[in-house]
Parts: sequence; C-alpha cells; structure tokens
Amino acid sequence: MIASMRELALDYLLENLNQGDMPENSEAWYQNLRLNSLGQLFPYLVEDSGKVDKVYILERESADTAKLTVEDVVQGKEESGGCPAYKLPFMKPSGSQSPAVGPVIKRTYAKEGSGPSEKILATTVKYFREVSEAQKPWSDYFKEILGILERPKLRLADGLVMDWEKEGFSSMLACVVEGIGPQKNTVFLTIRDAQDKLPGEQLVYTDYLLKAKLAGERYVTGGSPAEEEARCPLCGQDAVTVFPNALKGAGVNLLNTDRIGVFPGIDAAQAWKGYALCASCSDLLYVFKFHVLKKGGPEKKGQPFGAKVAGENALVIPEFFPGLPLEVRQNCLHDVQEYIQGFKEDVEEDEKGLLDSLKDSEGILNLTVLWADVGQNLENVTGLITQVLPSRLRQLSQFNDSTQEWVSPLFPKKPLWSGRFNFKPQLALSALNPLFLRPGGKKVKDANASKQLFQLKRLLAEGVYHGTSIAENRFWDEALTTARSYVAEAVANKDGYRSLLYESADKNGNEISAAAWIKHFNWYLNYFRSKEVGVLPMNKQPYEPAMEALKPYFGPESGIDSPEKSYAFLLGVLYGKLLQVQGARGVNVGANALTWLKRLTLKGKDLPELYIKIREKLLSYESEKSPDIRMLIQELGQLGIRLGDRIKLDEVGTNYFLLLGQSMTESILPSKSKEV
Repeated sequence: MIASMRELALDYLLENLNQGDMPENSEAWYQNLRLNSLGQLFPYLVEDSGKVDKVYILERESADTAKLTVEDVVQGKEESGGCPAYKLPFMKPSGSQSPAVGPVIKRTYAKEGSGPSEKILATTVKYFREVSEAQKPWSDYFKEILGILERPKLRLADGLVMDWEKEGFSSMLACVVEGIGPQKNTVFLTIRDAQDKLPGEQLVYTDYLLKAKLAGERYVTGGSPAEEEARCPLCGQDAVTVFPNALKGAGVNLLNTDRIGVFPGIDAAQAWKGYALCASCSDLLYVFKFHVLKKGGPEKKGQPFGAKVAGENALVIPEFFPGLPLEVRQNCLHDVQEYIQGFKEDVEEDEKGLLDSLKDSEGILNLTVLWADVGQNLENVTGLITQVLPSRLRQLSQFNDSTQEWVSPLFPKKPLWSGRFNFKPQLALSALNPLFLRPGGKKVKDANASKQLFQLKRLLAEGVYHGTSIAENRFWDEALTTARSYVAEAVANKDGYRSLLYESADKNGNEISAAAWIKHFNWYLNYFRSKEVGVLPMNKQPYEPAMEALKPYFGPESGIDSPEKSYAFLLGVLYGKLLQVQGARGVNVGANALTWLKRLTLKGKDLPELYIKIREKLLSYESEKSPDIRMLIQELGQLGIRLGDRIKLDEVGTNYFLLLGQSMTESILPSKSKEV
C-alpha cells in the first residue's frame, strides 16, 4: 500500500513537472530532478505558500549599496516573463516567532504594520550568521547573503537611497519590509547572489533545504537519529541514509511511528530498523499526502481517492500491474481528478461511487481500503482491507443490479434508497451504516460509535470484497443491540408500538420505524447469505406451514428453516395483532403488552408462556372471532404440540423472528378500521 502511495505521488510529479515526452524510466527522472532541478520539486515538498503574485528582490549594486527590485511571480518558465515560482522555494518557519529558514521570506502588510516583525527579522539575521559559521557545505552561501544584507545603503524600488542604520532600522531586512509599503496581498522578499541566481537556482541552497531542513528536521527525532549506509525497504536502494521518523514526518503516520510509551521496552535508537525510509521515498509520501490527496471539486470538499466505505471515511488506494505504461497509470489519476471535479453539492453521497469508478479502470491489479483520519496527517488507522480485486467489484456490481428484481412480502414495500437511511446496495456498502444505526439520540451515541460495531462493519466489508465468511455471532450481537434500541424507543414513546407493526419513515428521512428496519435487515440477510456474496451461511430448506395462506411468508428468503423459528415468527404475528387491538382500545401499550418482550432478552423456552399471555388478552378482547386469527392460532397450536414446552431456540433466533413476525402482522392479519 505504501509502495502504491509512492507510485501515485511519482506519477503526480511527472504529470505536473515533466516538460517533454514521458521518460522511459520514471525513477531515473525523479532522481535527476532531485539532483539537478530541486527548485522545481521543492514547492511540492512543503505546504502550499498560498497565492503570492509579487516578489521583491535584494541584490548587490555596488560595494556599499544593495538595490531592491520587484517582479511578478509566474508559474512556468522565464519565457513567460516575471520570476518563476520554482526559483522561490519557501518553507514555513517552525514557529510563529521563529526566524526565516532562508532568504525567501513572506512579507505581510496590515494597518497595524508590516511583517515579519523587526524582532523576528533580527533573529533571522542572527540565524543566517550561525549557519554561515557552522562549516557546512552551505555556509559560504549564507555568508554571501549576509554580505549583501550588511551593506550600509539600500536603493528602494522607487529609486530612493537610504542609509538604513542611520534611519533607525536594526537590519536591512527591517528597512526593506517597511519600505515596500502597503500591499493588498502577501509578497515574497528574496536575495539574488553574485552569480545572478535566486535561492531556487542554487543547488547548494536547495541541498540545505533538503538535507538540513526537510530531512534533518522533518524525518529525524531527537531519540532516533538517521542511520547511515542502510537499505531503504521501500525503494530497495542500498547505502543510503534512512530516517526513523519518515512516515510520520511525511504526514503518513500509518504505523504508529511515535512508539515511545505506546510499546514499552522499544529502544527508540533502534526504531529505524522497523520502518525507516530514505529521503527520496519520504518526500514522495509527503507529495502523496499533501498534493495527491489535496481536496478538490466544489468548495474543495472532494477527497481524492476518498470514499465512504461501510459508512465510514476511507481511502481507496490502487495498486497497478507491474511494468504498466505510465500513460495507463496516469489515466487512473485523471479519472479520479475528473470524478472529484464532477461532485455535486452532496459530496458524501458522491464519494460512495468511487469504487464504481475504479472497478473499470484499466491496469489496476487490486485496491486497498484504508480507514484513517485524513487531516493535517494521515493517521489513526482503524481498519485495512488489502487485495480487493476489480474483477470481484465488477461481479458484485452486476449482482447488486440483479437484486432490484428481488420480490418478497418479507422485504420492504418501499425500499429506502436515499437520505440518511440509504439501504441501496452499493459497492461502498454504505447501507451498513443505517443497518446497524441505533435510534435514541444521545442515549445511544456511544453504542453507535463503538469500536466493536466498526470492526463488524470492516469484517463485513472484507468478507464481501473477498467472498469469505465471517463469524455469525459477531454479526448477530450487533444486530440484536440495534433491535433492542428500536424496541426501547417503542416502549418509551406514545403509540411507539406502531413502529413495530408499520413500515414507515419520517418526511425528513431522519427516522424509520422498527418494521422498516427489520424488513431491510432481512433483505440484507439474504444479500449476505447469497452465493454471490457468501459472507453468512446460506439459508437451509425452508419450513413449510400447513396453512396455504401462510406459505408466501415461508420462502427461502425468510430464513425460517425449523419448527422453532416458525413458532417464533407466527407468535410475533399474533403478538403484533394484540398490540394493534390494545392500541385501538386506548390501552397504554408501552406499559402493557410491550413489556412482555423483556427488551428482547427472550429465549425459546419463554415462548409458551408468551403464547398463553397473548391468547388470554385476545380472548378478553373477543378478538378470536376473526377467522384469520383463528387460522393463525391453529397453526401455532399444531407447532406447539410438536415442540412441547421447552422450545430450543437461542436469544437471537427468538427475538429476531418475533420482530420479523410483528412487521408482518398487517400483511397476514389485516386490521379492520375499528381495530386501529
């Protein structure tokens, strides 16, 4: 996966920096760029400096005078006029009061005065002097820069010559910052050396930025120094310096590289052996994080390679076939960029379609799904799925289309395919979010954000993408927790019992009834159990009821494959009828019959007692005069004789089929107007 990130970053640089025909060897092109044209590469190795359209340039005029000129900052080559941006490699200081890194300084203006402050500029001159005396390869360059800054006179851009020290300035830089005058936007201030070169044209300066600042400060920590003459595990290059803080420094903190205190006993000085990378690889990962993943589209909200997978934010990283032509790889990058640009206002909804876009991209060997936070850093990894084959995604996509033909009285009459409760079958498996979303607001906030729930969603996604099964007990534990939340809401709310019986959703799409949820849940049970998906065991031969009128509800999609499950399902239907009758009579159902569910903790052995309670109430209401109810009681009676008092059905099966039965009450035992 990290190798794929590196490759995407290299392709991105080729797309943006290569001037001629595509090189045969992209690695050689990149290393040559680092060696000979680092000024062009440098803007991609630092955070965006923002829109700066002017640069003020200090340079030698005579032995005692420096002059200040101004040019427009342009993108591209000098032929276009102005100063090319790559000649001005800017790196932000480490702190708000820190000195400038080198002779490319941002000059700001406000009514309160110009910036940087005179104090920071004095600190900058002091820092330049320290570097000039440090006996480093770039010390002479800083000495030359100081030679220009120490000239006593300055000719400003308007021609005025000033003796800056006599005018009360502590440094020439302070005089320049003040003398530039009001500016609408931030501008650059830089220095041209005796060779008529700007900082980005001087290899010794870009070498300083690369080694002393980027690698030296970004990829090294005090307790884990760089390791010389080592082998980079990412590119395979030997005899290079590798950096222990490479991943975290590049903003791709995937391996919890700040290990001290997290893994007691780890020697920080030995940490390089686990994940240290060379500078060229580290820089490519930085390009991936801060440029390839830079948001685009409407209002800059679209995350390249970002997707909502299993209802959570993720990155989908493609890995290409080895030896694939560069043009084919770049087509994928173009497709993703165009996809992001095509986002509408509902960015979250658009992101669900990224997998659909990538499944048909030419040359992709497989995909990696990475759940992580993408902010200032790519970090806090919570899940990972590797080896997702495009061929599998295409197969699933075709299967998803075919499911639109599924018909059953046990499925939703009006499937919810939009809004918060979007159960539409998609490659991104976004339906896993509403499928396990617990109603109840703040009361269930922790339950909805639990690690156990997320891990189940990740396991389901992995199973779907790989065509492998998962442990059923994990699935049903979370399903039962969700079901209990729906029942708790039904008990707590006036007329909440109706949620268990009638399929509905509010106008804003923020809530759905328990009946709507259980029908969608049953649909997805069949989806996961299908041979095409194969995440859960397939349904067995369905149980066949004696009554002809009940047979449509006992198809393979019902999952009712035993007399015990049949008993729970039909008892749920009868129980739902009792809820209807009590509600019509003005009974407080939440304090009466609804309490018999015992918040979905019933087991098979509890069903005979529940049956007796239901029959007693229905008799007292004279509801058994209905021929439909008598038919159902007859079927239940035959099953009861067969099963006896000790029905062997676990908590999951008992409560699931009770709820499914309740959602079928109106279909199997249609209410009369006077009952409801």
